Formats: sequence, structure tokens, C-alpha cells
Amino acid sequence: MHRFAGFTALFLLFVLSPTMGMAKTAVATQSEPPVVRAVLFRADWCANCHILEPILEKAMEQVTDVPVELVTLDFTNAARWDQSVEIALDHDVVGIYNAYAGITGLVVLTSADTGERIDCINRTFSAPAMVHAMEKAVLTVQTTPPGDRSAKSVFCPPGRAPLN
Repeated sequence: MHRFAGFTALFLLFVLSPTMGMAKTAVATQSEPPVVRAVLFRADWCANCHILEPILEKAMEQVTDVPVELVTLDFTNAARWDQSVEIALDHDVVGIYNAYAGITGLVVLTSADTGERIDCINRTFSAPAMVHAMEKAVLTVQTTPPGDRSAKSVFCPPGRAPLN
């Protein structure tokens, strides 16, 4: 029920708000669909983002054979916030959006099939640690049944809305 209410609120916001610009995403591999989505919550004014993003960029260059899709949600201003609503809908990360909208300097690793939160990455991670977290998230999706994939990571802050 919470998921439906969150989706309804997000859908209404999407319908009532015009969007601008293009979605900013990158797929680590072109040969197969993503197994994991790395959802980046960012803003131009976010100091943690200025540390996190260059490291994340290096990590994404290293995961070319890992089926991970980078989805960027930008909360810099109202126009980009509105665009992020559309991106969340397009990439089926509405539950994660509802939980973390407005929180910046964070990457949430989610399963592409169910949208479950698996793990989180922040500015304290090195590029190799980010790659390891993404590889581990892919393995979790491939070997763990839906509903049991959340690692209850200490790197994931509590969300603003229920994740289920």
C-alpha cells in the first residue's frame, strides 16, 4: 500500500510538473541489460558530491563488464528536481526516489528487477571499493531471491519513506 501511495504521489508530481533537459545515465555494459542500478543522488551545491562523483566516474570506467546502470538524480534546483522525477519513473527507481529524494552525496545500489535497495556507496569509498560493492550487488541479485537482497548496510541512511 505504501508503494502505491508513493508512486501515486510521484506520478501526480510528474504530471503536474514540466521536465527539462535530458536524462543523465550511463550503462557500464552494452552487451546485457543492467542487473543493478546505481542511483546517484546529487546536487551542484553538495560538497560530498564533489568528492564522490570523480571517484564514482573512475569506478564506472572499471565496471565495463559488470551489468550496472548509473542513474543520476539531480536536486540542484526545482527544474532538475522535476527532471529527476521523470528519470526515476523511466528507470523504475520510484521507491528509492521516494525514500531518498533530496538527500545528496549518496549512491544507492538497487536491483533492476525489483527495485530493492541492496547497498549504498558514499564519499568514503575508493574506486576499487565502489567496484567491489557493485560486483557484490550484482552477485546478490543473481543468487538471492527477491525480498531477501537488502544487506542492511551501515552505509545506507534511513530513508524518508518506507522502502517497501
